[in-house]
Amino acid sequence: MSRLIIDGYNLIGTLHGDLESRRKRLVKRLVRYRAAKGHDITVVFDGHGGLSPRETLQTDGGVRIVFSRIARKADDVIKDMLVQGGGGFIVVSSDREIADFAWARGSVPVGSGEFLRKLDEALLDDGEAGGGETMDEVTLKVLADEEEETGTVRKGASRRPSKRRKAVMRALNKL
Repeated sequence: MSRLIIDGYNLIGTLHGDLESRRKRLVKRLVRYRAAKGHDITVVFDGHGGLSPRETLQTDGGVRIVFSRIARKADDVIKDMLVQGGGGFIVVSSDREIADFAWARGSVPVGSGEFLRKLDEALLDDGEAGGGETMDEVTLKVLADEEEETGTVRKGASRRPSKRRKAVMRALNKL
């Protein structure tokens, strides 16, 4: 089981019509995802109408939903959670500032697009497990084997993922 912190509006996008209905649809999908995978999920949204002087916490199907307080961004709430939580989170956001902060606090950021693909796969599969290895792991092994067989070191841009990309791939495999 992984601990996920999700930047809600970053995941659904803010330019697409009725935010309330999109937010509710996302939460319903996350509840189904949690039931299928068992992850500890917290989704953070910018203030609920901007009217509350405190952060608001709701729970729906085991998914924690946090709304930031007046004049506070969801990004700040996520940063506080990362500081207080002691690392080890998978942080879903395509916001570079959040990603850098997550890395610095011992958590792994995953882009919104990558997470949405995993979410779609999980909900389509309805919890069915796939094969043991992912395509990325297979690709890494093939490249390593080729280098061993030929005894040559490739020149130019590295075909191997960076340490950060490997960490993201491991996180995605957990999702």
